[in-house]
Amino acid sequence: MSGIFGIYKRNGKPIEKKVADTMLKAFSYWNPDEQNVWFDGSIALGHTMLYNTPESKYEHLPLKDDIYILTMDARIDNRDELAKEIELPDRPICEIGDSEFILGAYKKWKEDCPKHLLGDFAFAIWDEKKQQIFCARDHVGVKQFYYHLSEDLFLFGNDLKGLIKYPDISKEINDEAVANYIVKHQLLSKTLTFFETFKKLPPAHSLTISNSKTEEKCYWKLEDSPKVKLSNTEAYAKKLRILLEKAVYCRMRSNYPITSHLSGGFDSSSIAVLAARKLKEKGEQLLAFNWVPEPKEGDNLQEQEWSNSKMIAKTEGIDHNYVALTTEDICKNLSNRDIVYGETTPFWYEYPVREATQKHGSRTILSGWGGDEFASSQGHSFYSDLFVHGKFIKLFKEIKAIAKKRKTIKSMIGFIYFAIFIPLVPRSLYCKMPKSICSKEALLLFVKKEFIKIVKKENNKPHILSMQPHKTIREHMLAYWNYGHIQTRIESWSQASIINKLEYSYPLLDKQILEFMISLPQEYIINDAKSRYIFTLAVKDLLPAKILSVRKISESNRVNRIFILLLETLKLLTSKEKTITEVNYVNPNKINNYLNKIVLRAKTDTKSIETIKHSEIILSICFSNFLAENR
Repeated sequence: MSGIFGIYKRNGKPIEKKVADTMLKAFSYWNPDEQNVWFDGSIALGHTMLYNTPESKYEHLPLKDDIYILTMDARIDNRDELAKEIELPDRPICEIGDSEFILGAYKKWKEDCPKHLLGDFAFAIWDEKKQQIFCARDHVGVKQFYYHLSEDLFLFGNDLKGLIKYPDISKEINDEAVANYIVKHQLLSKTLTFFETFKKLPPAHSLTISNSKTEEKCYWKLEDSPKVKLSNTEAYAKKLRILLEKAVYCRMRSNYPITSHLSGGFDSSSIAVLAARKLKEKGEQLLAFNWVPEPKEGDNLQEQEWSNSKMIAKTEGIDHNYVALTTEDICKNLSNRDIVYGETTPFWYEYPVREATQKHGSRTILSGWGGDEFASSQGHSFYSDLFVHGKFIKLFKEIKAIAKKRKTIKSMIGFIYFAIFIPLVPRSLYCKMPKSICSKEALLLFVKKEFIKIVKKENNKPHILSMQPHKTIREHMLAYWNYGHIQTRIESWSQASIINKLEYSYPLLDKQILEFMISLPQEYIINDAKSRYIFTLAVKDLLPAKILSVRKISESNRVNRIFILLLETLKLLTSKEKTITEVNYVNPNKINNYLNKIVLRAKTDTKSIETIKHSEIILSICFSNFLAENR
């Protein structure tokens, strides 16, 4: 999570020292371990260092080597393989930072170098001879890269809070991005930011800029992953286990304590156990957090949310912690959160996790995010996939297994209709289905009249929804990938964690695991009506039988509690004389009235707590600082 930025005046005008110093200061608000800026003529590259990997303390960035100057935020995982291919300094590999590996890869493969890198990275290299700058972002988009490009200026960085401090840069808000956020409850875009003047470089893309050249390239596509053909089920499970271990262990390369999520489900539990066992070999202990409050007297401690994670922690010697969350915490985060910089997915339980992790001295937190969509997929479109590929015997066996669990013929007919028939309906017919989770109430009641047209236009845009059925598992996985919610959470958590000096790592979104799962034969996703089949085999020695036998953890306590907390937040906010101040895009008076109605309704109708699910987005919009008339 180091900060990077660059200024390139394409018109050849020199960069003033005070401008470079201003940007360095703007990127140093989180008190980095080291900071520096290099500039020469019309180009400046800056870096604010977060020490995390053992090698990072040997690095001093920006790195100048002959005609190349590099700034980067990266963790390179295939160091040993690269060391055999590229030119490196004559020092022990344990003293060579990841920046040297990136620069060595660029020297050998030039603009194809991202194809040879594994890990999380965003970097820029200035080539003095060619007078051009080459930039790249990792395959998944774990590291951020924002930029402004005009005829005279190329400005980039991985933190919009710093970039917006560039002198005379426009702070105009992008109406299309705001409409996207209101319609989809997140900013789901590979390129848009909330600022009109800044764009995102999409994951797996590179960008080459000179005074006369602008070239953006996609260097990797998930759908191009080669088919996986192994001898038997055990071979597939073993391969996935090897990839999983590698993905976890390389993300534990840190000089600081390691932290992990631990919900008690498949994804985070598998990661936490692997990490805990690895740390135990070194006499260290894993710190883990479960997104539920500490149980009180009268709570059923046998429920999955409390029992599963506790059971695993006790068995593996993990320092297990619950999350305390209050109404005051939510109010504080609402007032401090500025979604214009990318923090668009709140996940209120994660705020106290970040604070506790920082106090523990950790700079890495392992997350199971992305597992449900890929590695531990529950096999959406599995049955239609079998039908499409003519595997009728397997389909019959799976339907027979399902029938044993269904009590009525009506139930089975419903299953066949939704699991086989609906996914086969041509995609063109889905255009008449709802294209968003934006309600008519939000469009007509809250949005200002002059903004309604833009919101409706965004709502009517054709796009593939990940939650709509697809005829094959592969198509469904790719829909998840292209929809954007995976990258949005990554970007949001990255922004929110900067102040805590914390880097999130996602082992189940490792490039090699994604490629393996997208090309896995569909019969290994579900077997005998049991989903997550191959993942279960891969982790069967890591998790207790109780967890392995349950395909989805119940989170009713956590969900119900967050609804109650949000309701209490609404009560607190509506009790104030002036709840919502004037904002650009929504009508504050109508929102105040709506919030008051929810509070009143909840006194007589407990089911109305469900409406808070919708209210959360309204709260986020209203209390986000960027919507104020004056920034």
